[in-house]
Amino acid sequence: MSNFLDRNRARLLTIRDYTVGWFFALIFWVIIRNVGVTVNAPATPEFLDNIRLIILFTLIGGFLFGHTSYKLDKYLYRRVPLWKLTLIGLATVVVIMMILYVVAYQFFKNVVGFDQEVTFLQFISNPNAIITFFYALIVNIGIDLFRQVNLLLGKGNLVRFLKGDFYSPRVENRVFMFIDLKNSTSIAEQLGHIRYSQFLQDCFYDLHVVERFGTEVYQYVGDEVVLSWPVKSNMDYTNCLHAFWAFEDKLRLREDAYMKKFGMVPTFKAGLHLGEVTAAEVGEIKREIAYHGDTMNVAARIQEKCNDFESSLLVSEHFLNKVHVNGYFSADLKGEELLRGKAKTVQIYSLKRN
Repeated sequence: MSNFLDRNRARLLTIRDYTVGWFFALIFWVIIRNVGVTVNAPATPEFLDNIRLIILFTLIGGFLFGHTSYKLDKYLYRRVPLWKLTLIGLATVVVIMMILYVVAYQFFKNVVGFDQEVTFLQFISNPNAIITFFYALIVNIGIDLFRQVNLLLGKGNLVRFLKGDFYSPRVENRVFMFIDLKNSTSIAEQLGHIRYSQFLQDCFYDLHVVERFGTEVYQYVGDEVVLSWPVKSNMDYTNCLHAFWAFEDKLRLREDAYMKKFGMVPTFKAGLHLGEVTAAEVGEIKREIAYHGDTMNVAARIQEKCNDFESSLLVSEHFLNKVHVNGYFSADLKGEELLRGKAKTVQIYSLKRN
């Protein structure tokens, strides 16, 4: 069961978002229909019928729209022009709405009961059904906009923005992983600006595999990406390691695709550290959530040592103490280093899968 959830995490989260969105949209729709509005409809549902309607169409609509949105993002986004993707999205809404109309017709016919004999064609050509279609279109656009803004800010941060969690600086305990492309300068010279940007696009697209390990992407900086995990009481710190190795495995699986498209295969190096940071909302022209503190500086400096130690993954002793070292991987002490900009030395370990 856990493997199924891990493999389908992104799909299930998308379906969840659409299900929640449709739940509130249907509640609002039922309230509007029943409070001070005269609806020219062939059936009048009672209170219990409305409850059934909300539950039924929340589940069906949330699943169909969520599953379809996931498929469009996974297989068509960045592969077809935006105008064509929009038309395909509109076509899928029409198809799904026809399925929902069929279910709705049977629901009103067999559960609520029509006031008079009504055919399916009459049912979908009723002004109320037409208004419902455009309402569904607006709801889907709203849910998709919410999801896209949430992705831009980092998953979960939109709600935190709206709640005002970051108006005043706050201390958080987090794990940070700095991941950087190896030999980035030479790769950029070989590929040129445009192809190098496409190269990074593909790399960071493949980074989506880390999502199933509870990862948050803090920021992209050139050829570097910073991942973060909020520290929790029951946290499994090995997930941070598995996230990086899953990314390595994904790139390895796509070696042929990278060779065919770019003539080279990307490899990355990473540095890990944990500790307290200060989180705050910064900026006026462009606002974002920023983390400040010694923890991030140490993680970045550890990552810089990867080339010196010829290692792909380095961690601090402080992080390693949180991890249960078992037969899956081994830790090798590389030394006690005085990192650039630091007054105290930090013990650094190289981790490898056995």
